[in-house]
Amino acid sequence: MNQVWRKGILYVAATGIEGCWLYALMALLNKGVADEQLSISGILLLYPVSFGLNKMLRKLRWPGFCLRIISWLLWVAGVLLIVKIQLFGGLAWADTTWLLAIPRAIAGVIYTFKPALLILLSAAVIWWLGRRLAYLRVSFATLVGEFQFGLFILVIILFIAAQLKVDLAHFVYLIAAFFLFSLLGISIAHALEGTSWLSGLYRGHWSGLLLLSIGLVLILGFLISLVVTPDLLHLLLAGLKWIWGLIVKAIAFLISLFPEPKPELAELPPPIPVPEIGPSQEFKLWTMPEVLRNGLRLGWTVLMASLLVFAMWRISSQIFKWLRRRLASPAGAEYEPLRGAFRADFLSLLKSLLFKLLGLRRLFQPKARAGPLLPEIVSVRQIYRQLLRWASAAGITRHVSQTPHEYLYELVGKLPEAEGDLDLITQQYVRTRYGAWLPTEDEIHQLRQSWYHVKQCPLGDRR
Repeated sequence: MNQVWRKGILYVAATGIEGCWLYALMALLNKGVADEQLSISGILLLYPVSFGLNKMLRKLRWPGFCLRIISWLLWVAGVLLIVKIQLFGGLAWADTTWLLAIPRAIAGVIYTFKPALLILLSAAVIWWLGRRLAYLRVSFATLVGEFQFGLFILVIILFIAAQLKVDLAHFVYLIAAFFLFSLLGISIAHALEGTSWLSGLYRGHWSGLLLLSIGLVLILGFLISLVVTPDLLHLLLAGLKWIWGLIVKAIAFLISLFPEPKPELAELPPPIPVPEIGPSQEFKLWTMPEVLRNGLRLGWTVLMASLLVFAMWRISSQIFKWLRRRLASPAGAEYEPLRGAFRADFLSLLKSLLFKLLGLRRLFQPKARAGPLLPEIVSVRQIYRQLLRWASAAGITRHVSQTPHEYLYELVGKLPEAEGDLDLITQQYVRTRYGAWLPTEDEIHQLRQSWYHVKQCPLGDRR
C-alpha cells in the first residue's frame, strides 16, 4: 500500500466521522426548523466539493488571502445553487426570487426561522470543515480528537431528540457507521506511525483480524437490536414494576408495625393569615416584545453552547498534543527528581491551555514553540526505545554518559551476528534525533525488519 493510498484512507475516515455527526445534527434541525423540506444528503455533498476545491487551490501556491477569497466566493455560489435546487426548483433561473431568499430570511429571523437561513448556516459550517480538512495533516492524534468531539456532539443530539420526542430516521445505522469510521481510521493511523501491532511483519493477519472483529461486533449489534423489541422491553418494565410494588408493600407493612403518633402531637397550629398584596402600580416605560425576548434567549443559548463546544474541543486537542509530545520523547535516560516539578508542569499546562483558549499566546509568549514530531521521526524513535528496553531487560543498560555509538559497540560485543541490524537502527536514530533527516517509507520498513531480526537473537543467554 503506497503513501497516497494510506493518506486517502485517513482522509476518508476523517470525512466519515465528521459526516456522521453533521448528518445527525442536520436531521434534527431539518425536522425542528425546516419541517423536513430540505435534502440533507444534497447539502452534505458540499463537504467533498469543498475538500477537493481547496486541495486544488492549495497547490496553486498563491497568497493565503487570495485563496481564502476564492474559496468563499465558491461557497457563495454553492449556497445559491443549493437554495435554487431545493427550495425554488420550479422557478426559472432568470427569476430573481431565489437570489433574494437568503437576505429576506436574515431580515426576518426575529419573527421566523426559514429553511434558507438553515441552508446558509449549515453550508458555512460544512464548507469550513472541508477547507480545514484540505489543509490538515490527518494523523492518529487528529482522528482521536475527531472521534471525541463527534461522540460528544452525537450524545447531545440524542439527548435533545429524546427530550423533544423527535424520531431520527436511521440513527442506529448512523452510530454504527460513526464507530466503524473511527475504529478503522484510528487503527490505521496508529499503525502508520509505527506504534502498534499493525506495523509488524504480520500486519496483514492483524488487519484481517481487526476487520473480522469489527464486522462481528456490528453483526451481533444488529442481532441484539432484532431480539430486543419494544414488546420485550415493555415486558421487562412490567416485571420491574411488579417487583417494585412488592418492595413498596413490604415497606408499608414494616411501617404499620410501629405505633401511630399521639393526636396532640400530630395536630399542627392553624396557619397565620397573610395579608393580600395587590399588584404593583409601577409605570413601565417600555416592554420588550415576546418575539424579541425569544430571539435574544435563542441567541444567548446558541452562544453559550458554541463557547462550551469550542472550549471542550480546544482543551481535549491540547491535552492530547501534550501527551503525544511526552510519549514521543526519547527514553533510556535517567532523570533526577526535582521538588515541585509536578506542580510546575501542571501549572505550565494549565497556563498554556488558557492562553490558547483565549488567544493570548502571542502577547505573553512571543517565541514560537516547536510543533509535534512527524510520524516518520516518531516511528524511528519508538523502535530505538524498544531496543533500549529489550537490551535493558537482558542486563545491558545504556548509561547517561554513553553516546548511541558507544552503546552500539557494547551491544555488538554481545550480539556480533546482529551487527548490521544494530548499526542500521543506531544510525537512523542518530540521523533523525540530531539531524534534519526524514526517513522514507522503505527505510522505515527496513528498520522494522532489522528490529525484528534483532529480537530473534537470544540476548538473555549472554549476560
